[in-house]
Amino acid sequence: MTELLPEKAIRTAWDSAQGISPGLRTRQQQALDAFLLAGFPTTRHESWKYTDVHLLAETYENWLTNTPNYDTKTAATGLVIPGAIHIRLIDGRLDQILSGAEHLPEGVFLGSITELAVQQPDKLEQLFGQLARTNDSGFVALNTAFVTDGAALLVPDGVAIEHPVYVHHISHTRETNVQTRLLVELSARARATVVEHFFSHHSVIVNAVAELTCKADSHLTYYKLQAEHQDAWHTAVQYADIARDALLQTTHIDVGANLARNEFKLRLTGQGARAEANGLFMADGNRHVESRIDVDHLAPNTTSRERFRGILGGQARGVFNGRIHVHQSAQKTAAELTNRNLLLNTGAEINTKPELEIYADDVKCAHGSTTGQLDRNALFYLLTRGVDLHKARNILITAFAAELLTGIRVPAIATVAREALEALRSAGNAGDAS
Repeated sequence: MTELLPEKAIRTAWDSAQGISPGLRTRQQQALDAFLLAGFPTTRHESWKYTDVHLLAETYENWLTNTPNYDTKTAATGLVIPGAIHIRLIDGRLDQILSGAEHLPEGVFLGSITELAVQQPDKLEQLFGQLARTNDSGFVALNTAFVTDGAALLVPDGVAIEHPVYVHHISHTRETNVQTRLLVELSARARATVVEHFFSHHSVIVNAVAELTCKADSHLTYYKLQAEHQDAWHTAVQYADIARDALLQTTHIDVGANLARNEFKLRLTGQGARAEANGLFMADGNRHVESRIDVDHLAPNTTSRERFRGILGGQARGVFNGRIHVHQSAQKTAAELTNRNLLLNTGAEINTKPELEIYADDVKCAHGSTTGQLDRNALFYLLTRGVDLHKARNILITAFAAELLTGIRVPAIATVAREALEALRSAGNAGDAS
């Protein structure tokens, strides 16, 4: 127990929390004990070396008891996704007025975790915490202990959901603490697209966990868009398990929050499993953004490709860590990890570390990372063609992000990313990078 953790206040808050269901109460109690034992991570932990959360830890007691107080009309903002099926969670709880699960194929469950606890308690107890590990960090344990609601999507065998499922997290109450969970299970041969969008109106603490299960020959497309308020704290972990011949395609976009950290933990557990993971993070001012991906190849003939890019201006600080772990049983694995970073100012900073850990002898794996400023030769070429310096810089910055954005099949997500990119450029952050 460290002095930064007010155990009595945290236990009191947990005792008064509603919880999810009686069947999960013991599991949540165990997670609370794990959190109080481990505490918040510090920079002494290797995986948190460049992300300091001591300010959050010191003030966390003040955020525990704030009561959500929102206006439904004010909170009803979000992406325009034609035909999407909307699920909105405001301050961590499902809002029935702003959500609707009509026109779903027969047998699909889409709703809140508390609804699932009533309708299918055994299923919830099977899925909740199936992938998430409370010993990964204090934040995962904290989420498991305190989460009271979230969203769940269960798609039965052979069923395809034609329209995107839009899970919109809105943090409306100022200086509140939001714990939220997303559970997705695609049964064999199922198909779905899920958009998870985080947005806040004020300074908040958001701590999110997602558990994504793709069974044999299923196909999940998953987007995560983090566009929190500039004074928010955002920590998130997504866990994914990919079975035989299943495909997971993901794109992670981080454009908001004062401090943002996103982790993606992916396990390819079945022969022929495939994963494609893309990520784009950007920050300016004195903001901090960290993006991490950890891929475990556990079965033969599995394939993964990870492409992540960062754009930093002002005095912003970025962190990228990517790790591919090929187990001895995963012969004939093909894996590729690339990270490219663009610094728009001399004051911006990136710490990047791609890793390969290979225990099989019949594999094809590669990894690499680059960091730099705008290409002077490309700038000179555009200037000689009559393009002014300001526009030339904008062209090159846009081109740097375009490769990832053009592959997004939900245009509204790409639009938010482009608007954030435009704001980054307009702030004058490219001024001294040429």
